[in-house]
Order: sequence, then structure tokens, then C-alpha cells
Amino acid sequence: MFTQWVMGAAIFFVGMIVNAFEGFPTFHPLAMLGGALWATGNITAVPILSTLGMGMGMLIWGTMNCLCGWAAGRFGLFGLIPNFSRIAPPLYNETTVRIRRVDDSPDEDETTSLLPSYIRSANKRIIGVVLSLLAGAFYGFTFVPVIYIQQHPEKFEDASPRGLSYVFAHYSGIFITSSVFLIVYVLYKRNRPFVNNRSILPAYITGTMWAIAQTAWFVANDRFSQAITFPINAMVPGVCAALWSVFYFREIEGQRNLRIMSAAISITMLGAILVGISKNI
Repeated sequence: MFTQWVMGAAIFFVGMIVNAFEGFPTFHPLAMLGGALWATGNITAVPILSTLGMGMGMLIWGTMNCLCGWAAGRFGLFGLIPNFSRIAPPLYNETTVRIRRVDDSPDEDETTSLLPSYIRSANKRIIGVVLSLLAGAFYGFTFVPVIYIQQHPEKFEDASPRGLSYVFAHYSGIFITSSVFLIVYVLYKRNRPFVNNRSILPAYITGTMWAIAQTAWFVANDRFSQAITFPINAMVPGVCAALWSVFYFREIEGQRNLRIMSAAISITMLGAILVGISKNI
């Protein structure tokens, strides 16, 4: 919880910089809801990684993230204006998820060198999958409040068409929600929370990097649409996680599994390119 709070503080700081750059636009509290959704999804990261591992966990929540974000933009969920792209939903995400099934059916030459905290209990793995799906849904709907304000300016005073105008409110929602979770955690631990001092700087750097990337996503949503950006942006973290699983955590081993993963990554990259150019088709 403390690590997420440090990330939230870094994200909030970046939000203040963007807010000043935008000339301190009108603050819309509804945009904070998207940040709250993201922060709620993010607290599930630790149990997901401990039950499923980085590769499988991120691919599952990335797929759910992609499908929810794409569906909200394409079909106009929660009051959004539908955006009917000519390209079908990215089926390549299903392929990236399927490659993770190799964890349950190892090759003969595959070893079992996994994360130290990796839990093999079937019940706990089911819990991990459920948490991954919930996290992906929260991530997938994180932009809905902002886009709703942009698409319904008649309902909100001084509503801006620029996504950057809502970055500060969005990031404020993340910081406030993370603070609430931290307070609840401290109360639960009777003012004896676990704090890893060595994680403070990495968490702050991570939060800063994430905030910069998320700010770029706001700009991408303005240029394209949620139905286009989500399939692309939701795919890349899963690919990165799969590479970490191979080269660092050794969660995927064996020539057959590596060939399957390489083919799936190639398909995802091709799918992302096709989805990107579909804007101009």
C-alpha cells in the first residue's frame, strides 16, 4: 500500500506540472472517478503477481483492459458516443493469452525456476485470475469519465475538448484513492504497516514514468479514439511482461514455449499496426 501511495504522489506531481502547462483549466470532479478506478485496480497487482506471475497476470488484465476500453469506445458504453471502427476487435490478444497456458503444461526441458513467491495452489490461481479480470476492467474504464465530459460539454461548465485539461483531476483521483487505501491499511495494521525503505525511490520513478506515459495516452485519445488506442496500448505491457518472464524471472522456458511466445508477439505487433492504421481506412 505504501509503495502505491508513493507512486500516487509522483503521479500527482506530474499532474500538477501538466495542469500548469495547460493554464490551470476548470477542475471537473467527475474526472477523478477514472483515477479512482485505476488506483483500485492497481492494488490488486501484488496478489496477482504472487499467484499468477508477471507474464500471465499482465496478459490477462491487459486483455481485459483492452476489451473493456475498446468496447466502451466502440459501442458507447456508459453514455459515450459510439465509434464504429472498420477493423474488428483485436483477436490477437486472445493469442497472447493462450501462450500463457504453457505455464500449466511445461515441456520436458522446462525447469521450474519461477518467482520466489510464486504460489501453485489451484484455488489461489483462480483468485489471481479473477483479480486480473477485475483489474483489467477497472483499467479499461479509467478514461470513460474524461471522455464523457469531452463528449457532453453541454452538461459541464467550461468543458474542454483537450484531454490534457483533465489530467490533473484524473491524477488527483489516483492520489486521493491511494491515500484512502493507505489509511485503511495503516488502521488495519494498528499503525504498524510494512514499509520497505528500498522501494521508495523505485516507486517514485515508476509513478513518474507511468504518469508521463498516461499523459501521452490522453493525447492519443484526442487524436484517435478509445476504440483505437486501447488495443494498441493494452498490448505493449503484456509483451514487455512476457519478455521479463523469459529473460529475468524464467517463467517461460523450453524451445517449444519460446517459439509459441515469439509467434504470438509477432502477431500482436502486426495487430497493433493494423489497428493503428485503421483510423485512416
